[in-house]
Amino acid sequence: MELSQVKDQLSIWLQDFVEKPHPALGNWAPCPFARSARINNQIEIIFSNAKDLYTDAIDNLPLLDHKEVVIICFDHNMIDPVTLQETVGYINQRLMPVNYVALEDHPGAPEYINGVQMNFGICGLLLVQKLDKLNTASTQLKEKGYYTHWNQKAMNDVVNWRNQ
Repeated sequence: MELSQVKDQLSIWLQDFVEKPHPALGNWAPCPFARSARINNQIEIIFSNAKDLYTDAIDNLPLLDHKEVVIICFDHNMIDPVTLQETVGYINQRLMPVNYVALEDHPGAPEYINGVQMNFGICGLLLVQKLDKLNTASTQLKEKGYYTHWNQKAMNDVVNWRNQ
């Protein structure tokens, strides 16, 4: 799949799923900030070879000086979910001390929040963001009740680990 097709599919997924309120999530969108980021051109999408995720994450950090998120798309068939999780753990050991964080999405590792599958599903994703901005947004959402429908495992997997 080429980058233009991935970008098109990602845009459709963002608009049709990520940005839409969902009843099982308390009528919250899976990511309440995604629409604003997309509309305001604050999302940078690049394509990577799965073996280059570390280098691509590091090399694209300067984009976060003027973007909210860098989404690195890759062929998920080139890396299994466990290896991806280990790779992202390694990346985060280097990124988090300098105020960045990487979050992974692999079609072979379904992620559910209150029964709603959150994965993109077309390819693997590595989302790189500024850690303090993500944690501030998370705190704001918590105060508004966004996480009410999340179980402890989901909270630990998605949110709590970043604050340790």
